[in-house]
Amino acid sequence: MPSSVRPEVVLLITKVDFSHPDRTRPYHRDGRPFTRAERDLLVTFTPEEKAAANAQIQLEAEWQRELDEMKDAFVDLLMKYFAKLPEGSVVSDAVAIMTEEDYAEFERLAEIVTAEDTLEYRALHEGS
Repeated sequence: MPSSVRPEVVLLITKVDFSHPDRTRPYHRDGRPFTRAERDLLVTFTPEEKAAANAQIQLEAEWQRELDEMKDAFVDLLMKYFAKLPEGSVVSDAVAIMTEEDYAEFERLAEIVTAEDTLEYRALHEGS
């Protein structure tokens, strides 16, 4: 039996800015108002599509929390070495004095926290 969940509707729901001050029409999270076609499609959502969108929103929030934690770990790792270096030192100075273990962690975190977006990161790590 084919799924009754329309991906384009789920995507639209995930893009709604529920905290936008204009309550008369929906807006994208980037501030753009929904087009007439988007609004017409959005009002047809089913309970299954709403549930799928909520699940996706939760996954994205979880991913963002994890990414924020990795960014904090990356900064903490660098600061551990900057504390040992004179003022004006740069990242390459900190990297030069890292232990092998910390350098491996630096490499792992640098790739993650500097990726343009989730898709880039996943593309780099798919199948690994």
